[in-house]
Amino acid sequence: MQTSLVRRKHSSSIQREKILEAWRTTSLTDRDYATHAGVAVSTLHAWRRQAARPPADARPAFVAVPNLLAAVPPGPDYRLHWPAGLSLEVRAGFAPAELAALLQLLPAL
Repeated sequence: MQTSLVRRKHSSSIQREKILEAWRTTSLTDRDYATHAGVAVSTLHAWRRQAARPPADARPAFVAVPNLLAAVPPGPDYRLHWPAGLSLEVRAGFAPAELAALLQLLPAL
């Protein structure tokens, strides 16, 4: 029993580019041109996909973006409620003088 070995022909990048350049100017179908060039149609298609990809250094780099939506703002440090339904929330860092002035503006309840 005799077996036939299929030898894969490796092409250099220069040979690939020449084959692709000639393919761009031909009027042959992909199958006919691949046969003429001595490569498989799938190889020709793979080379075309690789040639169409931008080089790795031209691809956009990953940029880390902070997730601002996941952060829950802290609640108020103080919450004042008046019987009439009025309420005032005071967070840390609020100046006491400003709070006093704000309370002066409230009507007497």
